[in-house]
Amino acid sequence: MLLCYPLSMILPRSWGWENGPLEVAQVLVLLVGAVLALRAWWRNRPLPLATLALCAAPLWIVLAGRELSWGAVFGAPLALTDHGPVFSSRNLWYKPLVAPAIGLLLGAALVHACRWRLDRLALRLLREGHIPWLVLGLAVLAEAGSSCAEGHLQCTFALRLPYAMVFEELIELAAYLSLLAAQASLFRERAPAPPAMAQQAAGAARPLP
Repeated sequence: MLLCYPLSMILPRSWGWENGPLEVAQVLVLLVGAVLALRAWWRNRPLPLATLALCAAPLWIVLAGRELSWGAVFGAPLALTDHGPVFSSRNLWYKPLVAPAIGLLLGAALVHACRWRLDRLALRLLREGHIPWLVLGLAVLAEAGSSCAEGHLQCTFALRLPYAMVFEELIELAAYLSLLAAQASLFRERAPAPPAMAQQAAGAARPLP
């Protein structure tokens, strides 16, 4: 993450454009996060960590969709400016369906989390020291740096940064990589399910008479 600022002075300005190499790298990281979350769900079921993995997958998918402007980047840009091509999802025929689809995905994840009481799992991971605070902290710092590069958070250094767009995309990539590392750290654990959860899972798997 510390290399993002000097690298933004070296890399071509076009790397920071929308649908440029850095944004493509971000989407790849997000899709890898979704695939690994689904893989962790499949391999760990019916452990409570599997439920956490299943709830994490939609978040990765939504973030990837946002970076792709919900598919607008696969079409022709609306305009070409000094800051690169401009894409917008407002002209997509399915744009009205995007928000409801996101709501359904996140709503289903929330219901699943409440059903399996992931708050208890979070408390257990916290007590056992399995929360990856370092990489989560790096992700938060990277997102703050991205907001500064966009001119938010009352930051002024971005005004003096010649390649603020490159820095913004680099720091976002660092944030996503940090989240991917945090997920890998969590799903590396193989803690057994609490008795109540194990009994519930066994009951769900028992065939009907």
